Amino acid sequence: MERFPRFRSVLALLVLTGCSTVEPGQDFSIADVVYDEDYYYCAVEPVLFQYRCGPGDPGKGDSNGSCHFNVTSYRMSDYTPLMADSCASPTGSPSGSIAPQAKTNYAAAQAKMQIDPKLAPLLNRPTGRASHPRVVFDPAADQAAIQVIEDWATKFSTQ
Repeated sequence: MERFPRFRSVLALLVLTGCSTVEPGQDFSIADVVYDEDYYYCAVEPVLFQYRCGPGDPGKGDSNGSCHFNVTSYRMSDYTPLMADSCASPTGSPSGSIAPQAKTNYAAAQAKMQIDPKLAPLLNRPTGRASHPRVVFDPAADQAAIQVIEDWATKFSTQ
């Protein structure tokens, strides 16, 4: 006579049905990824402004003011001087208080980031890897700009 027939039956049922989910419980949480604000203000935001992600580039077919200053879910705010103007280096920190528009831009950009830059809409859309009205960062010609955003994801983020 078998000692644990019921246990073996349940175990066999689980194996045969391919139990593939685990209930994580009430206190389950996923760590938030935080992308470095200083690096955003001193390195990423200047790239976004340099490539005219906010107003668009009429020379490349955009209507002036029709891009991320106005028409999308990833909305940037225009302001001057940029926080980068007060940074000693791209990996430094801006001096003084952070402009409200800069904070808004940081929050919008962070929402479009992923720890794996290959999955980040902030990079995939303007490089043409995902749907976007035009290629903003040409992977063949704009590698330095692309690298700044990739670095923000991989080197300047914490979990």
